[in-house]
Amino acid sequence: MLDGLRIMSKNWLGRSILAAFAALIVVGFGFFGIRDVFTNFRANELATVGGVNVGAAQYRAEYQNELQRLQRQARRAVTNDEARAMGLDRQVLARMLTDAALDQDAARLGLSLSDAEVAKAIKAEKIFAGADGKFDQARFDMILRDNGYNEASYLHEERATAVRRQLAAAISGGFKAPQVMLEAINRFNAETRKADYFILPAPDASSLPAPSEQAIKDFYDLRKDAYRKPEYRKVTVLTVSADTLAKSVTISDAAAKAVYDRDIGKYGTPEKRALLQLTFTGKEAADKARARIDNGVLFMTVAADKASGGVLADLGEVAKAGVFDPAVAEAAFKPAEPDVVGPVQGKFGFVIVKVAKIVPGAMQPFDSVKDQIKAELAKAQVKGEVQKTRDRIEDLRASGKTLPQAAQEIGLKAETYVADASGAGKDGPNPALTASPELVKAIFASDVGVDNDSVARKDGGFSWFEIASIEPSRQQPLDEVKDQVAQALKNSEAQKALAARANDLARKIEGGAALADVANANGAKPQQAANVRRSGGEGLSEAAVAQIFALPVGASGVALADNGGRTVLKVTDSAVPPLDMKDPAMARALPQLEAAMADDLLVQYVGGLEAQLGVKINQAALRAALGSEQ
Repeated sequence: MLDGLRIMSKNWLGRSILAAFAALIVVGFGFFGIRDVFTNFRANELATVGGVNVGAAQYRAEYQNELQRLQRQARRAVTNDEARAMGLDRQVLARMLTDAALDQDAARLGLSLSDAEVAKAIKAEKIFAGADGKFDQARFDMILRDNGYNEASYLHEERATAVRRQLAAAISGGFKAPQVMLEAINRFNAETRKADYFILPAPDASSLPAPSEQAIKDFYDLRKDAYRKPEYRKVTVLTVSADTLAKSVTISDAAAKAVYDRDIGKYGTPEKRALLQLTFTGKEAADKARARIDNGVLFMTVAADKASGGVLADLGEVAKAGVFDPAVAEAAFKPAEPDVVGPVQGKFGFVIVKVAKIVPGAMQPFDSVKDQIKAELAKAQVKGEVQKTRDRIEDLRASGKTLPQAAQEIGLKAETYVADASGAGKDGPNPALTASPELVKAIFASDVGVDNDSVARKDGGFSWFEIASIEPSRQQPLDEVKDQVAQALKNSEAQKALAARANDLARKIEGGAALADVANANGAKPQQAANVRRSGGEGLSEAAVAQIFALPVGASGVALADNGGRTVLKVTDSAVPPLDMKDPAMARALPQLEAAMADDLLVQYVGGLEAQLGVKINQAALRAALGSEQ
C-alpha cells in the first residue's frame, strides 16, 4: 500500500493492528512447520481464510512493497534472504490473513461505510493536499497512478481499511487498565525493603588437597564442552573508513591550536568574571569619571551620579566569549586581579569596566588535547574520500589484485588476524574485529577462496576480507587441560562447601539466632541495607537484591556475592507507598500500558477469529512466490 497512506495507522489503533500482525506469526501460524503443503488449492492460490483466498500475485506485490519500504529505512539494498531472516515474508502474509479475517467478521456484523464518509476521510489526508493545504484532485490521481491504483480500487481498499478500524475500535478502543493491575505495578516499581546481612568471603581453594585422577576425569567428562577449542579463521582484512584514511593526513600544530582557541569552551570551563560597565557617549565624560574613581570615589557612587552621564550595566559572571563588545572583553580580561579598567572605545561609546570578581577556569592544556583535535580535523578532511576509495578498491579487485596488493596501491595496509566467531584471537581480543560484529559475521559465513563482497560498517566505512585458512573447532583432550580441570574442580568443591556453610547459617537465623551474633561468630561484619529497591541496593549484589524481594518479611536466605562469596541475609521490613496517579512516572507509563493491553485484546480476538474461520497455507506456492526453495 502507499507509504504515505500509512499515516492513518500511526495511532494507538494502528499500533494495535501491527502488534496483532506480529503476534499472529506465532498464534495463527501454528501451521508453519506443522503442516507442509495442503492439497486442493486452486491455481495461484497461496492461502485461504474461511471463504477468502489470498492469491500468490497479490502476496508477491505486498511483499515487494514492504521490502522496498524496508530498504528505504535501511538506506541500502536488502536481499530476500535477509528479509526472510527478519520474518518479513511471514509478517506480510500474517497481515493479509488478518485483513481477510476482519473483513469477513465485519460482513457478518453488517459493518459498512458510505462513499461520502470514505471520500471525506481521503480528502482529510495531508498527503493529497496541494500547495494551498486543500485536497488536490490532480495530486491524488498522480499518487494513485504512481503506486498502481485507480480511484475505484483505492476507494474499495480505503473502505475496507476504515471498516477494519471500526471493528478494532469496538474490540479494544477506550481500554482502561484495572485498578488491581495498577496496584501491582506500583508495588513492583515503588516497594522498598530493609535487610540485615553479612558476607562470607570467597573461598581459597589452594588449601584443598589435590583431587584424584578419577575425580579429575569425571569432572572433565561432565564438562567437555567447556574445554573445547573454538573454530579459528585466519583472515586478511582491508578497511576503508574516515579513521583509516585520516592516518595519512598530516595536521600542523598551528592548525590544531587555532581550533583549540576557537572552541576553547569544549576543552574545559573558561574563566569567568563578574563585570559592571559604565558607558559614556563622549570620551571627555568618560575621562572625568575615571579621574574621580582614581581619586578614591567608589565606582558605584560615580555610576549613581546622573550628572556623570554614564549608563550602568551589570553583565554578571561571564566568560570572555560572552561579552558582546570585543574591545570591552579584551580590556576586562586583562587584569590579573579585580580592578577598574578603561575607558576603552567600544561599539556604543566609551566604557569603564569594574572587574568585581574573577572565577578561575579549569581548562585542559592544549598539549593534552592536541592529538584529539588533529584526529578530528584529519577525519573531516577525508570524509568525502571514503566512497571514492571504496570504488577504487573495487576496480583494483576486479582487475585481479589481492587485498594486500590493492591496499599497497592506494597507500593503505591490509591486516591479518586469527579470530573465533566472537572476533577474539587466541591470545585475547582483536579490537578491530570485535568492534565490527557485522564483519565477523560475514567472515564466518564465507569460506576459503570465496570472492567476498565488501561489508558496510557502522562508522560509514567498508571492509573487505579474504579467508586464508580455517582451523576447525576441536575437543581438547584431558591430558592437554589436566591442570585447568584440577583447579576448576578444587574451585567447585570450595564453592560447594561455602554454599553449604552459608545455608547452615541461614537456617540458624531462621531458627531464631540473631544475625549479628551469627556474623560475629563467623568473623563477618553484620550490616544493614535500607531503601533497597528492585533496581538495586548499595553494597548488595544483584543476586542479593533479587533474594531480598523473593523472601517474605522476616525470612532468611543466601545469595551469591559479587566477589564469589555468599551473602547471608534476613528481610526485616517492606514499605509500599500509596498509588499516586499524578506521579509523573505513572502518568508516562499508563498510556503505554493501556495501549499494550488493548493490543493484546485485539491479538486474542483476531487469533480466535482465524481459528474459527480456518486458515490454510499452500507452502509450495508461498516458496514459489518468493523464489525460495526452503
